[in-house]
Amino acid sequence: MSLPSETVKGICAVVKRDFEPLMRMLGIKDVYIVDSWDEARRAISELTEHKDVAVIIVQEGLIPREISFIELNLQRRYPIVTVIPDTREKLSEHPGTYYRELIRRYIGYEVYIG
Repeated sequence: MSLPSETVKGICAVVKRDFEPLMRMLGIKDVYIVDSWDEARRAISELTEHKDVAVIIVQEGLIPREISFIELNLQRRYPIVTVIPDTREKLSEHPGTYYRELIRRYIGYEVYIG
């Protein structure tokens, strides 16, 4: 796991090495490279201690299926942990469809993203 030594600000990403270039293209400067859920969990835990981190983007493939989006965000109000898809099937879907299903599954309401 490679963690930047300077204070992180705003948006951070916790991803596998193959997703790092995408995060950099999106303008995310603080990208944490991990290989497993244990490393990702430690990085997320460490990032939640920083007061200036608002959003943590996590690659979906790192998170075990039994851990829900709600569990990732239940412990605190900020930072918000956001899961991004990383499989070919999920990436080929319209983003609105992916996130509408995610929201419906975890809050119980159908939300239309226009």
